[in-house]
Amino acid sequence: MYSGNRSGGQGYWDGGGAAGAEGPAPAGTLSPAPLFSPSTYERLALLLGSIGLLGVGNNLLVLVLYYKFQRLRTPTHLLLVNISLSNLLVSLFGVTFTFVSCLRNGWVWDTVGCVWDGFSGSLFEKSSSHKCIYDVF
Repeated sequence: MYSGNRSGGQGYWDGGGAAGAEGPAPAGTLSPAPLFSPSTYERLALLLGSIGLLGVGNNLLVLVLYYKFQRLRTPTHLLLVNISLSNLLVSLFGVTFTFVSCLRNGWVWDTVGCVWDGFSGSLFEKSSSHKCIYDVF
């Protein structure tokens, strides 16, 4: 399993070899260095938190309005509701991992968290973009 640092330095594979190197290298992991300054992480956390809250709030508003008003239940609005649902899931699952990492000045999740973050973002964003492409045709 690969264990490298976030600053772009040379990482090591468990078992002793450096990543991409032919010969043996010291075993273990490198100490992670912060990628940005703490004030930059705070600004990023503020930005991501704002985007996440606006995304959740606006998309929930669309879903509630669609549910509440019968005249909005048309095929076109249903497509918009599907896109809104996908965007809501991106706001909930996609922004959360990065927001918490910015609060803690670097990625704090393990490999499973990294895989879930990438998978959920790709899944929900792809489903949203496919619905937009479908709308064009």
